[in-house]
Amino acid sequence: MSSTKPVAVALIGAGRIGASHAEIVARRLKNATLAAIADPAPGAAARLADTLECPLTYTDVDELLANPDIEAVIIATPARFHTNLAVAAARAGKAVFCEKPMALTLADAELAMAAAREAGVPLQVGFNRRWDQAFAEGKAAIESGKVGTPQLLRSLTRDPGPFGGDPARIPLWTVFFETLIHDFDTLLWLNAGARATEVYAVADALVRPDFKDKGFLDTAVVTIRFDNGAVAVAEANFCATYGYDIRGEVFGSGGMISMGDVRRSSMTLFDKDGVSNDTWRLDTDHFIDGYTAELHAFVASVRSGRNSGPDGADAKAALEIALACIASVTERRPVALAEIREQVAAIRQ
Repeated sequence: MSSTKPVAVALIGAGRIGASHAEIVARRLKNATLAAIADPAPGAAARLADTLECPLTYTDVDELLANPDIEAVIIATPARFHTNLAVAAARAGKAVFCEKPMALTLADAELAMAAAREAGVPLQVGFNRRWDQAFAEGKAAIESGKVGTPQLLRSLTRDPGPFGGDPARIPLWTVFFETLIHDFDTLLWLNAGARATEVYAVADALVRPDFKDKGFLDTAVVTIRFDNGAVAVAEANFCATYGYDIRGEVFGSGGMISMGDVRRSSMTLFDKDGVSNDTWRLDTDHFIDGYTAELHAFVASVRSGRNSGPDGADAKAALEIALACIASVTERRPVALAEIREQVAAIRQ
């Protein structure tokens, strides 16, 4: 399909990240227009639509999906709704951009993938680190052989502090499903062609120890072994008091690359208090160019009919590691990925 007409994109979920995506579509993309916003909370869609001059709002997602003028949707709801919405959107013939995680079980991941495949629509997942300039340049360096064979990899996510969330309202295992899921995808992407074979994870409540007995874990370290011999470490914490810290590293037989920087720029202040840098505080600031690039690619895929970003299979691969982490923490042992993959095989039978 080819057309110069902007793609009509609708947002489902008018929360923080949804609002950021909607603003990018409305104000930064030339190949798309923000056609509608849906959110079940009274007034949420209308308030966001007013700021972005979006013409249509809904509280009923089914009504939005029934609109024949909408070509694509961005799903930015709480994670537990992602799969059902992705399936419904695909079956309605809409191209789907789904925030991570696409699913919370492997069976649901396969359901979303099958729905998009059967409908013949693109399904892209919001792994934004792939679109960050530093990470993209690192990936290119690996592909060109500049670091040789990857041997040790590292990826970390440290959310900015002070931690202000209510642990009682944060779903269990968020540290794996919604935070480290980015790192798992990054490690798989940087170690292209390799499959994870074994995971060992430890997690604790170091930011809010008073909620540990309720199951809320805010700190985790994961070791991953791959079938090409490489070993990776991923870590996360919900309270980096110095800023929003996202970094990656690949050490190989011929060299090493590092990606990501908590500093907003290379400007460094030297004064009576010492040496300092301003740091990133929000993901929507740090990744604004990355978010724009991924949504531009998604819209382009609507016109071409071909995925140009991380898809359902990528989401499933990262989810396998997340599920293995949960099993590892729960059972206090290394977990072979074969155990996790056998779950889907059993469901199919």
